[in-house]
Amino acid sequence: MIKYSDGSAVSKLIRFGQLFGRGSSEYVHAGIASSPTQIIEMSGSGLNEHNLLTENASYKYEVFRCNYPTVAEGAAETGKMMYEGFKAFQASGQGMKISYTLAGAARSISKSVGWDGDDVINIALDSLLKADGAAYFCSGHVVLCYQSSLGQHQIQGILPVQHAQQIFSLTDTCYQPAYLHKMLSKSTHFTRVGTVKGARLV
Repeated sequence: MIKYSDGSAVSKLIRFGQLFGRGSSEYVHAGIASSPTQIIEMSGSGLNEHNLLTENASYKYEVFRCNYPTVAEGAAETGKMMYEGFKAFQASGQGMKISYTLAGAARSISKSVGWDGDDVINIALDSLLKADGAAYFCSGHVVLCYQSSLGQHQIQGILPVQHAQQIFSLTDTCYQPAYLHKMLSKSTHFTRVGTVKGARLV
């Protein structure tokens, strides 16, 4: 789910930064659907799950669906697992220390590092469970969830390596919201659902 600018100060800042990027600057945020009415997303307060019918009802998104249902399900489950780990850390200090990095958007403009198809989720878990945790930009977290799912599919032999690399060929730190939208729009592995507001097509 790629969010349109809502006119807020943060949206304006991200739009400005993306003017020098690799996609339309009107797309300023990204999250992953955890259900038909819920979105898991990175924000200044960390990893959150919000209701599209209430908390995020005023926001408009471009929505894409992965053409491989099990990959999409795996990505959503990764997002849910990380969110539960983050909630545990907030409650007890034990779990996943996940923070938000706005600077990640600026750094992603010039990055072009290839994704090598490693077991992304285990590498991410190693970082998250350390004392310093890990920081993600919103779109980078979405890509991480998909790459984690793709990595598991490769390990299990369900999806050929070349197909996985065609879907997300760069590391998660290379994707701004605008660039993620651009890549999903031209991907043969994703279908554009349409523009959604309040969990409904508009």
